[in-house]
Amino acid sequence: MKKKEQFRKKQPIWKGVSRFLKLFFKKPQILSLSGDLPDKAIYVANHAAMFGPVMYNLYLPATVAPWGAWPMFGNWKSRYRYLRNVYFIQKRHKNKFAATFLAVIEACFSGFFYKGLRVLPSYNDQRFITTLRKSMQTLENDVGIIIFPENSDDGYHEHLTEFYAGFAVLAQYYRKQTGEDIPIYPVYYHAKLKKMVIGFPSYYTDYEQRGLDRRQMAAELCRQVNELFEQHIRTDVVPSDSSDTE
Repeated sequence: MKKKEQFRKKQPIWKGVSRFLKLFFKKPQILSLSGDLPDKAIYVANHAAMFGPVMYNLYLPATVAPWGAWPMFGNWKSRYRYLRNVYFIQKRHKNKFAATFLAVIEACFSGFFYKGLRVLPSYNDQRFITTLRKSMQTLENDVGIIIFPENSDDGYHEHLTEFYAGFAVLAQYYRKQTGEDIPIYPVYYHAKLKKMVIGFPSYYTDYEQRGLDRRQMAAELCRQVNELFEQHIRTDVVPSDSSDTE
């Protein structure tokens, strides 16, 4: 498979933007339970509202490209509608006025940020094969894939309720195409406490040998990510409501 240099290095302009963003998004405490991280891996993480994707790009000690909602790759109108109706109203529980105002602004700049973050479109229909192929090409260029598989239909939460199994499909697809079983790392970031925890890796064959299907594998990874929160972050959390990280 032909490699593309664009997956190897950050865009020069984005490198400058990253330095600027670090003035506002301070480096969190980072705990990697398994030591140094490979770039060629799948990272399964909580979204932490708007904070996760940016913080993982800036500070996760590995080079990664995230999956992102496919409507954000359309024109301004497509991005605006998704941001207003889904992200701000449905997931962030903003009122219509605030959602409209924020969506108008973010729809203008999100295209640039998506390019800088190397976001790959994640489809939920027959086009998902495009997601898999782009992800495989990215992995083949030693850039990891970070996926936020949590069910956030009713918002983002500290304790994650459910994972979708797209990352399991990717792990299976990559092994089928290359014969290589790549590591899958659970990751948790807490915005208020500025703390990021990376757990121990597992592999698709680990779950296959246990007789687990993709849905059960998703449930197991959800448990692992929640365990990072429970064991390494919850003890530091100031009591509050159950919603997450705004």
